Amino acid sequence: MKRLLRSLAAILLAACGDDASPMDGSVETDAPLGVDAGPLEPTNFRVLTWNVQNFFDSVDDPDTGDDVLSSAAVTAKINSIARVLTTADADLVALQEVENVALLDRLIAAVPELGYTNRDLRDSFDGRGIDVAFMSRTPVSMVASHLGESFPNATGTDTYFFTRDALEVFTEPGGHPVTVMVVHFRSQLDGGDDRRLAEALQARRIADRRIATGVERMLIVGDCNDQPGSDVYDAIVAGGGMADLTLGVPVSDRWSFVFRGMRQQLDYAFANPALEEERTNVRILHGTDVDAASDHQPVVVDFRLTD
Repeated sequence: MKRLLRSLAAILLAACGDDASPMDGSVETDAPLGVDAGPLEPTNFRVLTWNVQNFFDSVDDPDTGDDVLSSAAVTAKINSIARVLTTADADLVALQEVENVALLDRLIAAVPELGYTNRDLRDSFDGRGIDVAFMSRTPVSMVASHLGESFPNATGTDTYFFTRDALEVFTEPGGHPVTVMVVHFRSQLDGGDDRRLAEALQARRIADRRIATGVERMLIVGDCNDQPGSDVYDAIVAGGGMADLTLGVPVSDRWSFVFRGMRQQLDYAFANPALEEERTNVRILHGTDVDAASDHQPVVVDFRLTD
């Protein structure tokens, strides 16, 4: 019966107004559509989210204010990121600050042993040309972009759109459906407080809408550019609908960025109650390899998915 409900939910999701794209050939099933295939085996699922800081190529994009790196610097950057990803061995990787798909493909090629066969990135409206992206070795049935959608600010006095998308990945590790939304909210450094809060409120609206239309497991990951207890943070966890999984990290390790010598947390993983119950571990990675690759620290969450 759950397989039937999932099929119906997929139809409802495809009918939503976002820019949804199917991933051809990425989903396998032993039963026809709508037929209950019986209980699924429990499956381990690891997700990593990481702002990889200015992951640019060596080509000047005239339409953006991108950094232009030397070919050697690009290769060094890829190798630095790859070292951390290889050690983490995540099933799905969510990235922020990636310039384009070509760079994403070069990174995937640098870690062939991780088996990332699915990936996506949508060019956003960010002035520097940095985007959110994902790589996955678990089946992906659909990817939904929310670029260009307008939404109100907190007071209803203005409207905004996502600067860097809220990219949704519909994946099925071991047949268990999980929806992962990758976000990178507006920075605190450019007067974007009102927009950042609006982005957080809209991300939560999208998550609530998914759950209302049948999504069983919802995960929001990425760089929220704000700290615990802020209005942005509270917008996502309001009412207990989404839980901050990083609260499971020891306080001494619960930081992901250093600003003017002060450790702070900007990067998170939020889950709905059903998925929160399946979390088995959460870490924020620190160390010289991480520092060599980015000014942010990756968040890694492990789940044990059951039917």
